Amino acid sequence: MTLGLVSAMVTEPGSVGPGLFGLVLLGPLTAVFTGWGWSEIPRAAPVAAEIRVTDGGPALVLPVPRPSSTGSLVAIAFGVAVLGAGLWQFVASLNDDWSTGAALLFLMSLPALVALLLGFGTYRPRKTLGDIGIELTPQHICIDYGNGPTRVAWQDVSAVGARSRREGFRFGSGTNVISLVTGDADTGYRTIDIVHTDLETDPTRVYHLFLFYVRNPGRRAELGTELGLDRFRRAEYAGEHPTPAAL
Repeated sequence: MTLGLVSAMVTEPGSVGPGLFGLVLLGPLTAVFTGWGWSEIPRAAPVAAEIRVTDGGPALVLPVPRPSSTGSLVAIAFGVAVLGAGLWQFVASLNDDWSTGAALLFLMSLPALVALLLGFGTYRPRKTLGDIGIELTPQHICIDYGNGPTRVAWQDVSAVGARSRREGFRFGSGTNVISLVTGDADTGYRTIDIVHTDLETDPTRVYHLFLFYVRNPGRRAELGTELGLDRFRRAEYAGEHPTPAAL
């Protein structure tokens, strides 16, 4: 449909205005559905981890997506381009029918302003790009996506859960979430959620990692060592029995 509008604008000069309006409306919609369809294609999850020296000592670090301003800059550029096209159409119509140009400028400015607000509202300064990730030491878990760390001691994690939830569209795949449950009946339970889209490594393997070390506190000493890294790479989290103290 979008190609048809472009062809009509080339072959019929009088259809430039309606064609631009059609592209403004159909272009973002086509991009959204194309991106959604691409995201639904099954892909093999990567297996990535490293050992890093932290303030709490050597840690097994699981990578997370680094904050990026690419989407924000694209939204800003799109808003400026659409607003510029609307102004060009308005100026071109001053010697003919300026009311049509003004109407097109108004209609085109709506998605342009939305894109500009979205771009400036989601822009992340480069100062947030640091050593981020999920750090696992024998003593604690530190989760940092670039907006500040969330730290919890292993001994405070009482359970590990996994669930799937729906967000946005009601069709398509759900969002898988790993939940670390802390607290008890006296102090109140609290959950720390790790969404699978916040991981740049296999989320299923991460779930079994948390479950393994919560149930086997004696094995936590290997976190931050080659033994813990090799266990994660091989997914060797089966065959261990939970200790009574961890239940």
